[in-house]
Amino acid sequence: MIKSFSSLRSWFGETGPRRKIGVALLATALFDLLFYLFAIGPLSSSDRERALLADQLKRQVAERTVLVERLAATVIKVEKARTEGETLLSSITMPRRTAFSSIVSELDQAGRKAGVELKERGYNVEPIEGSDTLSMMTVTLGLEGNYENLVQFLNQLDRSPRFLIIESLGAAPQQSGQQATAKLNISVKLDAFVREM
Repeated sequence: MIKSFSSLRSWFGETGPRRKIGVALLATALFDLLFYLFAIGPLSSSDRERALLADQLKRQVAERTVLVERLAATVIKVEKARTEGETLLSSITMPRRTAFSSIVSELDQAGRKAGVELKERGYNVEPIEGSDTLSMMTVTLGLEGNYENLVQFLNQLDRSPRFLIIESLGAAPQQSGQQATAKLNISVKLDAFVREM
């Protein structure tokens, strides 16, 4: 060890090419040390930062993938609900071009099965506020029959594949001279839904 220090001292103590080579080697070693401290060292911390950033991005990608899968499942459910809703709506409503004939036919058939006599009828169609495709048909009916016939008529309407709402129902016994008979004068107001095509 002592020999090497003394030889170094003698090397640097000399003048000429040996000294120049020694200074050059020392300068190169010093430059390498400084280069490592200021260039490579920060790169290694930069690599750590990049690795942390890559891990963070991987987590974000995994979270976003889960979110996208949830949204895709929601979209499928919404599409299914929309399709089922359109199917339901088309089954419980009537197209406008055939609505009057359909409701007349259905009421006549229900009246025949129930044994009531249909007297007067009135129809009115009004648009439903907030909807461009649906309207409400209000039907007023005058019927004649007994109590059992009325119950059967209402039962027939209840079994209709269409969505019919009985808005009001009135029944009064018929007067024949001074005595009331078993027959009733019945007034019914019901609503049905019409699709604008």
